[in-house]
Amino acid sequence: MSEAAVTRTRLGFLSGLLFFLLVLGALLWSLWQAMIWATAANQVPVNSLIVQGEHRFVSRDDIRASVLALPELGNFFTLEVDRVQQQLQALPWVYQASVRKQWPDTLRVYIVEQPAAAFWNDDALINTHGEVFEADRQQLNLIQLSGPDGEAHKVLEEYRRLQPLLAAGGYDISRLHLTPRFSWELTLGDGVRLILGRDDIEARLQRFVNVYPGIIGRERVAYLDLRYDTGLAVGWKQDEENDQERGTKSDRRA
Repeated sequence: MSEAAVTRTRLGFLSGLLFFLLVLGALLWSLWQAMIWATAANQVPVNSLIVQGEHRFVSRDDIRASVLALPELGNFFTLEVDRVQQQLQALPWVYQASVRKQWPDTLRVYIVEQPAAAFWNDDALINTHGEVFEADRQQLNLIQLSGPDGEAHKVLEEYRRLQPLLAAGGYDISRLHLTPRFSWELTLGDGVRLILGRDDIEARLQRFVNVYPGIIGRERVAYLDLRYDTGLAVGWKQDEENDQERGTKSDRRA
């Protein structure tokens, strides 16, 4: 091959290489510009919010307001679904939220509400997992549970254990309380209070079921103290009213 032919071959190779590099550079530059455009604020905003799942207590307006409060919502690409999830799960009645993005500008949200099981103390609720949460009670009709802080799960489990024992005798629990000394007290649907103590709770409840129907004047019973090896003590409503009246007079004298 002549020297001229070799030179032409080299020039052709260099020209092809230069053309390839120019095309590659142009492609990379275009991708870079597209990335800059896509990540720039308000270039590809989220324009649609789809809410799914059953929600009695969480309104769509609350969900929408919570999502719209995020400044990151202005860009579909940079919006982090974990951030939206945290925002939604901060709502009082939301137990769990799952979020996903759908091209080109839609956000899909699936809401699971708190599965409320009972009222807890004066201002909170317990879900079915024994977790305490605070939310508007919204005239719910639930069992009232109470006790020391941190004992909600224990009280709920005890209620689930005791209710079937009483239901077999035709009784319902309206309130279950664990005292600071970890002694159990419960109130029946008719207002009668049962003082159970710490130990042998099932045996004491069975004693109540066996004995209570035979008590004459049950409509006047205020409470039953079952903290005995055998038998029980009855507190009558009139006696309780007199005790309260004496306490009121004593307070007045003081």
